[in-house]
Amino acid sequence: MSESAKAFTDRLRRCEATRGDKSGLSGKPVITVAAAGGSGNGMITCLLSMERWADHVRARKFDLIPVNRWSREYKLVTIREAARAMVREAPGTSD
Repeated sequence: MSESAKAFTDRLRRCEATRGDKSGLSGKPVITVAAAGGSGNGMITCLLSMERWADHVRARKFDLIPVNRWSREYKLVTIREAARAMVREAPGTSD
């Protein structure tokens, strides 16, 4: 995870995790994307960190998507489709 993303998620976790079920993110669906460069090593470690963050703020993990340079093209389609599915599931939306 980049240094700035890590700082952001750490700060948000401190603000929201202590609020328990009153967290503004409690039950909200999230899609996390770990996009690794180079060899792709660390992609899964980053995704694991984001999954733990979602647990701490009590968000609902809608999807966790790893991306590397070899899977980029078809994973972009996956990310778009996951976002569309998440929006379709949102209250007050229809197809």
